[in-house]
Amino acid sequence: MILRNKQADDFIKKPSDDIQGILIHGQDSGLINYRTKALVNHYIPNQNDPFLLSTINSTQLNDNPGLLTDELDTYALTNDKRVILLDLTSDLSKEQVDCIIDSKSQSILIINAGELKTTSPSRKAFENDKNFIVIPCYNSSNIDIMNLLNNKLKERDLAMDKDAKELIVASLGNDYGNTISEIEKILNYHQSGDEISKSDVESIIVSSSNIIVTDLVDTVFEKKTKSVSRLYHSVINEFSPAQILIITSNHVIKLMELLAEKEDLNLPNKHVIENSKPPIFFKRHPSLQKQLNTWNKDILSDVIEILSETTLETRINNDLSVELTERCLLKISTLKN
Repeated sequence: MILRNKQADDFIKKPSDDIQGILIHGQDSGLINYRTKALVNHYIPNQNDPFLLSTINSTQLNDNPGLLTDELDTYALTNDKRVILLDLTSDLSKEQVDCIIDSKSQSILIINAGELKTTSPSRKAFENDKNFIVIPCYNSSNIDIMNLLNNKLKERDLAMDKDAKELIVASLGNDYGNTISEIEKILNYHQSGDEISKSDVESIIVSSSNIIVTDLVDTVFEKKTKSVSRLYHSVINEFSPAQILIITSNHVIKLMELLAEKEDLNLPNKHVIENSKPPIFFKRHPSLQKQLNTWNKDILSDVIEILSETTLETRINNDLSVELTERCLLKISTLKN
């Protein structure tokens, strides 16, 4: 059984005990980790008890083929619920999936996986089995981030003007963990009953790692090739290669939108950027004006293709993702118009 969006959120808040297992997978590692932790905390309040929580990773499964069967056949010594957490870096085999389904284990199995293909043995089996819950975790859309922000504001009895909200949504990436962290950081500066303005958000959100990653993207698209590697190695301490590729792709889409508006309405760069919705942080305006003079829609279409190819490459060769992403950014910065 597949649970998406609100169904998944409702389940995480109040998980069922009447299931055999839960598969959590997708692109957003932050959301996967958040939901996995919430489920483990629900089923096992005392995680220091080794008899109630057993964690197994892909390496252990490969080294000991019988380990999964042994864990599934193990019963809790008390009436408390027992959890088996599979923390996977590679998919289960069909034989391992069959073992899980056939075991009718009394333990709750929680599987924390990355992005799985539609042909994945785990996905195919668990999506069609009423005893299992499958929760996809895809990258957050702007609507998702806005809903999350509104919920956090309501929880803390805070108000925020529309421009401030749009700035936050435009400034955040697609990783749930990073999104939560950044929203909490902004709200922590305020007390119940406060109204948060756009200038309040600007003074907070453009600090820390967000400045570094936007500086990197702007450096790439201003074609300052000599500075790309230095900035990239600063950013990689805060953002994963997958996040950097997503942020860069979002930037390309934004540039294409600005160029289209500029051409359709015959407007100057400055006007297009200043009136952009959602708003662009004012310190980036000069860089964006240069970028609009540098790039055209045809070349940006090529950039989208380069980013897509690199994203696929990094998924296939995860151990080379840092190097592949750096090479991609350098390639973009040297493209000829």
